[in-house]
Amino acid sequence: MDSLLEVSARVGSDPLLVQAATGNTSIKLDGVLWIKASGKWLAHANTEDILIPVNLAETRRRIEQNADPAGQSAIVNGKTLGTSVETAMHAVLPHRVVLHVHSVDTIAWAVRRDGASQLASRLEGIDWQWIPYVPSGLPLARAVEAALARAPGANVLVLANHGLVIGAEDCRAAEALLREVERRVAIPPRLAPEPQWAILEGLVGQDGWSVPSCSALHAIGTDPVSSRIVQDGVLYPCQAIFLTSRALAFPQNTDVRKLVGLNEPFVIIEGAGLLTRKRPSFSESATLAGLAQVLQRIPHDAPLQYLTETEVRDLLCADVYHYRDVVEDNSGVLLKSDPADRVTRL
Repeated sequence: MDSLLEVSARVGSDPLLVQAATGNTSIKLDGVLWIKASGKWLAHANTEDILIPVNLAETRRRIEQNADPAGQSAIVNGKTLGTSVETAMHAVLPHRVVLHVHSVDTIAWAVRRDGASQLASRLEGIDWQWIPYVPSGLPLARAVEAALARAPGANVLVLANHGLVIGAEDCRAAEALLREVERRVAIPPRLAPEPQWAILEGLVGQDGWSVPSCSALHAIGTDPVSSRIVQDGVLYPCQAIFLTSRALAFPQNTDVRKLVGLNEPFVIIEGAGLLTRKRPSFSESATLAGLAQVLQRIPHDAPLQYLTETEVRDLLCADVYHYRDVVEDNSGVLLKSDPADRVTRL
């Protein structure tokens, strides 16, 4: 358990692997599945209770009966924690330790229509499987079961439009395999022009907008490839859940009155950079930083597979807004400054 908490904290503190409360880890001990609770941040693993225990046999029985084990609750040290939406996936995996991350390098491959074929040579010698996009919960668990039926020894899963899953018998082996996969799929980020600070500052008034201090975020606006890609649709669920299902762009000479009253976490100023909410939430900042990193790793000619309108609409159900509140409530224990600022150290 201590080893899992240590690796969880390390992984959760790396913005190239985890953004906000994304990702989850688990360990199966004596018939109990200990899994990161819903809305908890892996980065806080060493300072607060982030794991929730569930009966493994009962959870697997529920899955067999098509009952999603997510949404249950348990008392941990006097606090009520809820089970993760990914509980079913962790339960059906046979591995003792499971690490699920939202690696920006992996996602940059996972949003491509040719992602599976592109990764084949890079992951040669590793027992891995490609999982086409399905929603988290029972659908994802079923897709994982199907993949394991084809390849019972698979210990690496690339989830299309989602992330990366690693399975192993202990934490050391799981982390080592994660680092090896990350080494193989790494993509050098594209260089982006510097933000046009004067133009951005000239658009900021008393209408709720601010200019982010993190230069890396502005690549979404200054790099035409990134700007085009993000305006064309939603690449992965967190983009819609924590940011927006439509990225708005404005020319540099736009009338500031057009920005008044917009309820968006960010807007693109073409060729200049971004404007964000005057007080962005921790989860918005972290997700935006991760999105910028993903976009900078996608080539201009990559064939992309966006989420469909139906898939995005299904994501944005009433439960999502409660989940966002839970994530934000759990955000501030360690993150004293804007999470996006960590990107400048990469």
